[in-house]
Amino acid sequence: MAFTLALMADAPFFDPWPVPEPDDGHDNPDIDVPWMPPVHIAGVVVPVAAEVHRGEDVVVRVTHVVAYRRGLELHVVCWLRPGTRRTETAEAPFWQVQEPRVGVRLADGTRLGHRPPSDPAPPAEGPTVHFSQTQGTGGGLRSVSSWWVHPVPEGDTLEVVVEWEHQGVPESSATLDLGALRSAAAHEDVLWDPPPPPPENGYFGWSGPFSTGAYGSSLAMTFDDEADPRGD
Repeated sequence: MAFTLALMADAPFFDPWPVPEPDDGHDNPDIDVPWMPPVHIAGVVVPVAAEVHRGEDVVVRVTHVVAYRRGLELHVVCWLRPGTRRTETAEAPFWQVQEPRVGVRLADGTRLGHRPPSDPAPPAEGPTVHFSQTQGTGGGLRSVSSWWVHPVPEGDTLEVVVEWEHQGVPESSATLDLGALRSAAAHEDVLWDPPPPPPENGYFGWSGPFSTGAYGSSLAMTFDDEADPRGD
């Protein structure tokens, strides 16, 4: 028995990959996109567990923030009680059902967040802080999304705002402590030198800060430089 166990311990854990089909290959150079999370740095995970909304059927939280000197990646999770997920209707198109609307309010009142796809694009002159979606999954009883705020905004606090009218979630918010997040970002781990920035022309020439389009989402972004009329 001992001999058999020794052989099993020495055997590879994974089966070998199948031989791939011939491929011409693609030229995808490694670049450092300055308006997205850095690829050469391990950010600091800050567990905030900030509750945005708690109802009978839906709970929404900012579970954690990955803090970088360059910006903040906010992670938002929505849970639905089994049996309460509402289906798509003619009055509620797919993009409105699939995921909640997410936005942030800066200390100076500037609002960054989702807008319906049919809304006109915002002006070319935007705020100095950009807000974009980096990841997102939805459609079941749990919706997970991450949002990039770049650079780290000025002020003491950052308000995360969520609305999911289709699931009965009114406009709700939670406030994050920017001072604590800045302190955490100072301890980011720079793993190695960054890759070069994207070229001004060429394959990556179209890219830019996604304050006018929700990267990875069916919804688009908008902004409003004026203070919120509610005076919050």
